[in-house]
Amino acid sequence: MTSGRPEGNLNAMQWNDWSPDDPALLPGYEAWRGGKLGEAELFFQEHARKQPDCADVWRGLGNVAWSRQDFSTALAHFSAALRLAPWNPMHWGNIGLVRRDLGEPHAAISAFRVALGLDPEYAPALNEWANVLFDVGRYVEALPLYDASLAIDDNRAVVHHNKGVCLRYLGRLPEAVRYFRAALMLDPGYRYSLEELQYLESEIDVK
Repeated sequence: MTSGRPEGNLNAMQWNDWSPDDPALLPGYEAWRGGKLGEAELFFQEHARKQPDCADVWRGLGNVAWSRQDFSTALAHFSAALRLAPWNPMHWGNIGLVRRDLGEPHAAISAFRVALGLDPEYAPALNEWANVLFDVGRYVEALPLYDASLAIDDNRAVVHHNKGVCLRYLGRLPEAVRYFRAALMLDPGYRYSLEELQYLESEIDVK
């Protein structure tokens, strides 16, 4: 059986808005995306000493901590980024993401609401809001938010996957299969959808 929890999508991992405004910070973000967390952390720590007022430096440190599942530290760094650029929906989205991981659904949803107030087309916040509703068993309410995220940007495997997980929990298995397959069309190596699809195809007769 699969774990079944929808996947979070930190600003850089599944979306295109991860690049920092300052190109000089790009090596740190590339190191983080490549899993070189120690290298990325040292890079951002050095830049934090030089550029303490740069939101993308603190976001980078938050990304590293989040990837290590050190959510309290991630929250501190993301909060620093937010204080420097409160108009950026990404920072609110990251706060919501880490609040979800800290088991604080109401605080997470509040952050996503602010992100969407700043930019109603900010698809990652819709996906993450749906994930929080899923976490607390509100599957039917989560589905329209996944749909809204996909209506804005249907090229993200993670959102197709997450809707598939939600459909599976609602017992709508053939539909779930279609969304896992859609995720794999976009990202053939997407492990979570592969696991879900293998499980479901062993359990039901799908076309």
